[in-house]
Amino acid sequence: MTTKISGFDLAGGGQADGDLAIMPMPVVFLPGMLADQRMWQPTLDALVVSSTGGADTNAVPVPPIEPIFFALSDHDSVGEMAQTVLDHAPDHFALVGMSMGGYVAFEILRRAPERVSHLMLVNTRATADSPKIQRRRMLLAHLVAGSIPFKGVNDAMLDELLHPDNRHDAVLIALLTDMAETGGADVFKRQSKAVAERPDSMAVLADITVPCSVMVGEADGVISPHSHREMADAIKDASFTIVPGAGHYVPLETPNAFAKGLIALLAR
Repeated sequence: MTTKISGFDLAGGGQADGDLAIMPMPVVFLPGMLADQRMWQPTLDALVVSSTGGADTNAVPVPPIEPIFFALSDHDSVGEMAQTVLDHAPDHFALVGMSMGGYVAFEILRRAPERVSHLMLVNTRATADSPKIQRRRMLLAHLVAGSIPFKGVNDAMLDELLHPDNRHDAVLIALLTDMAETGGADVFKRQSKAVAERPDSMAVLADITVPCSVMVGEADGVISPHSHREMADAIKDASFTIVPGAGHYVPLETPNAFAKGLIALLAR
């Protein structure tokens, strides 16, 4: 599923104004597992505040953007997910990949690097799963998807996913739970297979020449900050940020910091 919001004006915080508007920059947002476009809304809200100054008088001006969302829920391989993006995205776009979305971003770069203008990698990794982890992931997917009622987010997962300061944030947990339940067991099984069978993308990193930002929450218990540092070091001129107060969901836990990083990237 693809959703576009045209003319999102960072300079003015609303709909771009006809002939006077700067051509918006397409930005493709790719979410993690069992997430949808709702995970990006706090960032879009923060982008408006940041770009108009708000509390940050040092905000970097950027062109208007056209957010484009892909749910990544209909396929069971990152290759098929990437091809869907390429089939429906504009010819040239900035690319933001979070967790599973990052795996799809690497596949897009493998297939059509010339179409990507900027790259943001958030809470993700370039390495493939080992056979042992693949088996464990698929076993978990089978057990969780087979549970009635389906529960895509549980307490043990939240302990790993969220920063301790956010672990009992009722609004955040309700959103993660609702996104997971909206996706449901079938989406969870498809996405688990896609993630488990994703190719290793370490060789892709050295070929990335567009402006790139790598970002991770300090308390990400799923993919370590250290692995993000190694990934950033392998990409020419990539910026690297460890975000305080965030775990695996930087765009939701610290949307202001995430928006600031995205603005800085798009201005490069």
